[in-house]
Amino acid sequence: MAFDPGLHTGIAIWDDKGKFIKWHTTHSNEELHAYLAEDVEGIKVVIYEDYRLFRHKAQEQVGSKIPAAQAIGIIETFARIWKAKIIKQPSSIKSTAEKWTGLVTAGMSHDKTHPIDAFNHGEYYMIKLGLKEIKIRGINEARDEAKKIRRTRRRTTD
Repeated sequence: MAFDPGLHTGIAIWDDKGKFIKWHTTHSNEELHAYLAEDVEGIKVVIYEDYRLFRHKAQEQVGSKIPAAQAIGIIETFARIWKAKIIKQPSSIKSTAEKWTGLVTAGMSHDKTHPIDAFNHGEYYMIKLGLKEIKIRGINEARDEAKKIRRTRRRTTD
């Protein structure tokens, strides 16, 4: 299960074999809590975009209740209840994840991006572990071709 935490938290869920099941967005921390308390079971890994307050954004956060940090608290609490492994990822993986999955949020209305960002965080994690392949057209084919060339070279040098 992967999350893009915030006031509007994106959620993406896969089965034990890495098959994508669904995504969802909650629109308050109360809704996030209720969703996790009622609709979720058997979660082994929880992945989320970690929150950092950067100096250049600090002024605009003055007075904020920091909803992303609150959502992370809820997510981590449920992860611990489920005894799930917790994976925190920086926001900086977004561009790589989008390239790997082919799902890009640029140009989309921000309120529509949250479940896609959650999905990209989950897929990025599984690709890094070697559980899934990069989906960019041509990448996997190029990798397979390189493997064939290496095998052929090994055979000719043996």
